[in-house]
Amino acid sequence: MSANKENNLVQAYVELNKFCQSSDYERALKAAGKVLQIAPNEQKAFHCKVICFIQLHNFKEALTVLCNAKNASLASELVFEKAYTQYRLNCPKEALETVDSAPELTPALKELRAQILYRLEQYQDCYNLYRDIVKNTTDDYEDERKANMSAVVANLAALNPSTDLPSFEENTYELSYNAGTKLAMVGKYNEALPVLKKAEQACSESVLEDGGTEEEAKEEAAIIRVQQAYCQQQMGKEKEAAALYQNVLKDKPSDQALTAIASNNLVVINRDTNVFDSRKRMKAATQDGLEHKLNSRQRASIAYNQAILAIYSNQPDFCKQCCVKLSREFGQERRAALVEASSLVKEGKRAQAVALLLKHGGSLTLAAAQVLLAQGDRKAAVKLLEESEYRYRPAVVGLLCTVLTADNDCEKASRMFIDVYEHYKSDSEKLLSLRNMWRAAAEAHQRANNADAAAAAHEALARAAPGDKRSLARLVKALGGDPERARQLAAGLPPVSELEGKIDVDALESSKWMMGAKVVKKTVQSKQEQSPGTPGSELGQKTKAKRKRKTKLPPNADLSRPPDPERWLPKYERTAYRKRRGIRRDVIKGSQGMTTTAVDQYDMSKQTPSATAAAAKSPRVEAKPTDGATAWQRKQQQKKKGKGKGKW
Repeated sequence: MSANKENNLVQAYVELNKFCQSSDYERALKAAGKVLQIAPNEQKAFHCKVICFIQLHNFKEALTVLCNAKNASLASELVFEKAYTQYRLNCPKEALETVDSAPELTPALKELRAQILYRLEQYQDCYNLYRDIVKNTTDDYEDERKANMSAVVANLAALNPSTDLPSFEENTYELSYNAGTKLAMVGKYNEALPVLKKAEQACSESVLEDGGTEEEAKEEAAIIRVQQAYCQQQMGKEKEAAALYQNVLKDKPSDQALTAIASNNLVVINRDTNVFDSRKRMKAATQDGLEHKLNSRQRASIAYNQAILAIYSNQPDFCKQCCVKLSREFGQERRAALVEASSLVKEGKRAQAVALLLKHGGSLTLAAAQVLLAQGDRKAAVKLLEESEYRYRPAVVGLLCTVLTADNDCEKASRMFIDVYEHYKSDSEKLLSLRNMWRAAAEAHQRANNADAAAAAHEALARAAPGDKRSLARLVKALGGDPERARQLAAGLPPVSELEGKIDVDALESSKWMMGAKVVKKTVQSKQEQSPGTPGSELGQKTKAKRKRKTKLPPNADLSRPPDPERWLPKYERTAYRKRRGIRRDVIKGSQGMTTTAVDQYDMSKQTPSATAAAAKSPRVEAKPTDGATAWQRKQQQKKKGKGKGKW
């Protein structure tokens, strides 16, 4: 290398170092390019170029440079940078292959591998790797590693709540949040709420201590408040949960995943009410780019709720698309079939819904039976349940008994209980635990007049509850065909004298049992209160003295004079009452403001009539003289005159 070229290379490295120290990565990228133009095989300059691309979040260019065949020799040692760019470009599988291809797992590669395993939802391997890292590493990032490890533990608890998982000291708000999330995933919502509130308070204090504003503290604690709302929603406090979700969404958080989760949970709270708001929320929960920010469990829940919302919105075609997505992407075929069958039932296509449910079988057979019962096809539902694998379950047996009894098919119900008894006869533990089933079996056998089967059911019931005297009495009553054994069992019943001593005959006779149990209780209590106590018991009782109250007098009362006996009568009824006479005053007539002289001028009653006015009287109309006959009489007279003018 010539001296001039070497000087240019040194000067380019000086510029590169200066820009890297000042974090001016755009200029540093240009300086690294100058170095590579002078010396294309410079490893440090190539490394700086890749780091500048990563710092500028230009991961595609960084990966392109690393994967270029011309730079194979320079990129062979940059395994961490290549895996990191693949991880940031949402290619976790390729990133894991790159990490595993490294000749040695350095601490940095271990940290990156743990993050990749978390993204791939391989939580058990991730937990084991983090435990090894925390055990063998001591630096300033111990709290961050413990927080990541506690997040892995919370997800393990969500997958398998019964596993025994470790707990961590809640030194930071991240650790407190993950501890509360772990309790929520296990189902301990009452215990999770105070831990999450403590984490929220610690988060706000931490942000404010670092110089942040209240808005930044509120945004940082938004994820903790959403988790609190989830706990309240699971506890049945949906109003409080909805208020928390809406407050978080009102602040418009920058985290897209947080917005999606809060919106999805609000859709669940709305159910079939306020469908317009639910559709708006679901649109926010299904935006592009969320597939890399939410895990598969969260995305499957959103897809499931979207399918149910399509049923509420009367969109059967879109519901079918959501069910296809739910089965293909998340492998939840049975759940998708159940939602699609619900959509078909709402459309009125019940036969297709039953066929779809029976195609998947298993527990969906019970859903098919429910559809048939809702349709009114009892025989098909009974046949389906009798042939299913759940025919010996107590709930299914109870349903079959109810349906058969409603159809007056008591003999078939009796045969069903005999079959159930033969199934559980070998298992003594279950035989003893199914008391209600044997009681129902005895009633069914009695309705079918099957005395032997009823006695066997009562015997199973008495064996399941050995201390229950009523079951023993029923068994004795059922053994009518075997009197010797009935006598032996009756010896274990309490004597009649004990039963008679507990009966209050007087209370029964005096009670109004026809009026109901409440009236009986009231009458018995009143009789017990009125019954006299033991002799001498009234000696120890003290009668309460009545409290004397002072009489209230009016403020102007004169006690020396006797009170007026008519003081309680109204004034107009008293003897001393005199009606007040009104004073008649001159009434001024005329318009407002006129004097009395002017009024007299226009008062026509006070003026004397003139001669011309007296002469100008209206003429009097005189009535025509009549002969005293009425109009009807005159009409009758005219008719008589007309009759006399005939020809003959």
